[in-house]
Amino acid sequence: MLGTRFGGFRVVSPFAESPEFQRLLRREPPSDLIRIALEIARDAYPELEAERYLEKIEALAVRIRDRCPAGAKPRQVLGQINWVLFVEEGYQGNVDEYYDPRNSYVNEVVDRKTGIPISLSVLYWTLAERLGLVMAGVNLPGHFMLRVGRADATIFIDPFHGGTLLDREGCCRTVAGLLGKPVELTDFQLAPCGHDQVVARMLRNLKAIYFRSQDFQTALSVQRRLAALNPNDSDEQRDLGMLCLQLDRPADAISPLQLYLDSQPPAEDAEVVRALLRAARREVATWN
Repeated sequence: MLGTRFGGFRVVSPFAESPEFQRLLRREPPSDLIRIALEIARDAYPELEAERYLEKIEALAVRIRDRCPAGAKPRQVLGQINWVLFVEEGYQGNVDEYYDPRNSYVNEVVDRKTGIPISLSVLYWTLAERLGLVMAGVNLPGHFMLRVGRADATIFIDPFHGGTLLDREGCCRTVAGLLGKPVELTDFQLAPCGHDQVVARMLRNLKAIYFRSQDFQTALSVQRRLAALNPNDSDEQRDLGMLCLQLDRPADAISPLQLYLDSQPPAEDAEVVRALLRAARREVATWN
């Protein structure tokens, strides 16, 4: 277990069992997105054997690589990924049970061969990278896609819909269909996004699911990661503190609630949060 010695005691580093997530927090490129996804999944599945899933994914990549001739164009490689993943293996977007939390955990996606846009994209992205394609995420409103290439040669890929290859107008039509209104996507919305944005979106999906079902215990590990990944997002700090209070962990609530008040003194709920912080400190003081 990772940690440092301080005053004769071993102080365990945050996320000691998630070395790839730690690298992302330190902004040490290139982080391995599929390993981060598996580390997040281990929060919900403590017995998860990450290497077993990495071997399965590597086997898929080898199968696809064997079918790609030397010097294959991106569209040829994407076509082979689509054939193996969606035809031979039968992966598909989970339309009927979209908000099932299993759709957000990559181990479940591999086992059940179904998921939501971002989890299927992480799997697709991993395969593409192992085949030599330089790919990026596209953090669209209400949807997540991938992209490869630049400028007018950019190809957008929608793994939730069978790896459909799209241009800019196709992305607009897809998002418009999901939102039920016309959409004109900006260059910013179609721009490549980094691993930190992808991981944050994965975590926020899980947060919304667990908050909706009031599964606060499971939400706590998700919220801890979100707060660490977004240290300057005061709302994420507040939500972490409130979750800790909800779970009767007042000592853990003090720091994030104080961070929230320090960054947002004029917030509408500042007085409520301040009162809760005082109560948490009083509770902890009685332990001494």
